[in-house]
Amino acid sequence: MKLNFTKSSVVFMIVAFFLLFMFVVLESLDSKAVIIIFLSLFMLFISTKCFYIGCFVNIVLLIYLPFMLIQNNHVLLNRNETFTLIFILCAIFLTSIFDFLILAYHINNSDKNCNFYITSFFNRPFLKILCIFFLYLSLLFSVIDSFALLYTHLSNIFNEGIIGEDEIFSHLDALYFSTTTFFTIGFGDIRPSEYSEITKRLVIIQAIISHIITTVLWPVAIIFVFGKSTKKIFSKDKDI
Repeated sequence: MKLNFTKSSVVFMIVAFFLLFMFVVLESLDSKAVIIIFLSLFMLFISTKCFYIGCFVNIVLLIYLPFMLIQNNHVLLNRNETFTLIFILCAIFLTSIFDFLILAYHINNSDKNCNFYITSFFNRPFLKILCIFFLYLSLLFSVIDSFALLYTHLSNIFNEGIIGEDEIFSHLDALYFSTTTFFTIGFGDIRPSEYSEITKRLVIIQAIISHIITTVLWPVAIIFVFGKSTKKIFSKDKDI
């Protein structure tokens, strides 16, 4: 079997990895915010052209995000860093949600503009469904762990973070709180500090993102993947 490399696929890969490299290397939050705008727009574009590259870049970005928080140790000590970091998180997660829907919409279509792989094998819908399933798992991991890391850092700041019967500082407790918040379980044994502002804002943001992922993302994706014809869903019925 022969691999067919096209110019468009090579350009897409170079640009995607360059933007990812810049996002990883840059230390300034403001610089990362600028890069993430370009990377988000490019991911949405590339997903309409190259299924596997768009999916791979999105997965790498989502998996790297929690490690970015660990490496840079953003403790949200000042107002500018707080809003910049929240913007980066929202941009990545919302872009990933839109990217997921775009990829799901194009599962049954062949990648004619990006055939650097063995077309007869990799254009099978089952493999594409498997890829967006891993993308969904990466999205879950990134949302839950990223917010858990922020809750852990905020617990070291006066009047911020999460509390329970005792003082909460461990990452496991923060991960537990982030998971129950994501799946809207809400046992109430761990909660935001009474006078916290940043923590409560993060809880609101996580709850909104979680609601979109759990109640909107999958139903629409299932319609795209398993519908007889996704184009008919949005087209007007001539008989009406």
